[in-house]
Amino acid sequence: MKKIVLLVMLTLSLFGANVDEFAKEVGFERDYKTALAKAKDEKKLLMMVLGADYCPWCRKFERNTLSSKLVMPRIKEEFIVLVVDKKFDIETFPGDFQTQFTPRVFFIDPKTQKSVYDKTGYIKKKEFVKDLDKAQTLFKGE
Repeated sequence: MKKIVLLVMLTLSLFGANVDEFAKEVGFERDYKTALAKAKDEKKLLMMVLGADYCPWCRKFERNTLSSKLVMPRIKEEFIVLVVDKKFDIETFPGDFQTQFTPRVFFIDPKTQKSVYDKTGYIKKKEFVKDLDKAQTLFKGE
């Protein structure tokens, strides 16, 4: 029984590392408070990507959409990007953004800490560019 518990714990800890590796590789934030402070200072939307390491659609969204040449330069320039794991990071971000569905992207106004726009599920890169436009329009309209 101890071996099974140990194996499960080891497996779960390895899953948690995937989000950290992705964030480090692309230069995204992993801490909500740090990302929020940067967004306030730079007067940018906070784009919080909520995923789960066991979610294949989350990995696909990271690899095919967020990391794409069409999306990556734009989000790095216009947003402060935060990636969190809904299971491992649940205590580190506000409860308003907790959801059972992943991937989910919240575009958060750093002043109010409220979502101005959000999208759930795997999003292809061309569609996601439209979502970026919509989020920016809503943010600037407030």
